[in-house]
Amino acid sequence: MLDDQRTIGQLRNLGPACEAHLNAAGIFTAADVVRLGIEETYEQMVVAQVKTGKRVVIHPAYLYALYGALEDCDWREVPAAKKCEFKAICDRLRRKYSGGG
Repeated sequence: MLDDQRTIGQLRNLGPACEAHLNAAGIFTAADVVRLGIEETYEQMVVAQVKTGKRVVIHPAYLYALYGALEDCDWREVPAAKKCEFKAICDRLRRKYSGGG
């Protein structure tokens, strides 16, 4: 999977809006997401949005979509333990980048 050159838009669960957000953060392929990991991929996307002054909405569904893209499953089928992990990541990122909200 480290050499998976599918574009973000070609991955399951990730459409044009996700692709644009990730591309703005310098993330273009499945291999980029694998190399960075889901958490770092998402944080880099958040940082890119913060830098452009865009309103940042941090929500675990984005992490579910990234996980599903790599695991080739629907984002609604993410295991409960992973959902808890992703919610905790979002809580941390909210505190760090959007003042808690």
